[in-house]
Amino acid sequence: MTAIRIIVFLSLGVGAFIGPLAAEEKWVLWERPLDAKGEKQGDWRRGQAFDAERWCKGAMTTAVNQALNSTAQVGGKPRFAEYQCLPDSADPRTAKGNR
Repeated sequence: MTAIRIIVFLSLGVGAFIGPLAAEEKWVLWERPLDAKGEKQGDWRRGQAFDAERWCKGAMTTAVNQALNSTAQVGGKPRFAEYQCLPDSADPRTAKGNR
């Protein structure tokens, strides 16, 4: 579970850095599946869009809490994922983060 906490803190740090740059944009919650060791198991998937960064981060916190909860298990195994909130103009699947 330590890997998940590190990922969450890193994700929050990215959002804090980009936050002032995109005050009026929509914010998107991105998710990337991980294995139990924290290795990525797929590409980033675009999730729900929010009117404010704080709503996106609230949804990210909820997603992390659900992943840590035993009810979020898939096939008897915990489901791990990395999350980040980014402005709508940013895309983590591209090298520069822009569309």
